[in-house]
Amino acid sequence: MELFFLRHAEYERLYNCTGLDIDSIPLERRRFVPESIAICVLCAIYYVLYVPCMYSIWKHLRDNSCYKLLFYIGIIDLGILWLIGFFSAWLNFRGAVFCSYPRLIFFTGMAITSQWNAETTADLVLAFNRCLDLSSPRLSHILFSGRRTSLWIAGCTLYALYWAVFNKPAVYSSAYFGWFFYPFVGYRTGDINEYEHWLHVVHNIAVALLSPSIYLIFAAKLFYDVRKSRQQFGVVVSEMSAVQIRTFFQVFLISLLNTLTSSIYVYMQFNETHQWMITLAGFAWIHVHGIA
Repeated sequence: MELFFLRHAEYERLYNCTGLDIDSIPLERRRFVPESIAICVLCAIYYVLYVPCMYSIWKHLRDNSCYKLLFYIGIIDLGILWLIGFFSAWLNFRGAVFCSYPRLIFFTGMAITSQWNAETTADLVLAFNRCLDLSSPRLSHILFSGRRTSLWIAGCTLYALYWAVFNKPAVYSSAYFGWFFYPFVGYRTGDINEYEHWLHVVHNIAVALLSPSIYLIFAAKLFYDVRKSRQQFGVVVSEMSAVQIRTFFQVFLISLLNTLTSSIYVYMQFNETHQWMITLAGFAWIHVHGIA
């Protein structure tokens, strides 16, 4: 954001579309109609399912800290699904690339990038919270009881604002059915290094590694306890209510989707990537926010 408003000359240098012929990539190569219809249908389904889910979570906000995190993640998901689903599909139906609607795509990308970072960070906090709640309730109470959960949420929000204000956003390209930091992907290659974003790489790799790692550590401890004492295993199972188990597996599935999406999106920013991988990452991204 500060690039556009405070350093506009630099913005114009980096995102200048002068001399770029959009139609040098034919329109038929810039449209993924079946895929766009599919993500619209998926987003519509997820929005319908979200209404009762969000209401249920809202009713239990005071019951457990995880519900506060889930509600926060849900709000972000409702916002970002509209953008990576319906908005992306609309752009694809039109065969749009960055230079088709530069300012609209720039600011939409800013919103998407910041929301992605807030949501995935909150996912990690939620995973940490769930594992602590099941394995060490006392420590979970120390870190997440009362207003302390709100501090974790505030940290995620400040991190998202940092991305929105001080970092270059990903922008959409219908030519590849995906979001890229390089605005001229498919048209130019010479100046791509100016758009490389080390923090995006660090963030996505951290998400890809930490999401499953938190659960692997928890699973290792659980199986160790089971092997140590069958009786202790029964106690552990009895203490895990049906709601806790369901929440655990839901968050675990989200972490796997986060790993897939994060890994492919880092890879495709720097390497020539098969179209099926980019499309897979796009649908995984939809499911990340839909399943949550």
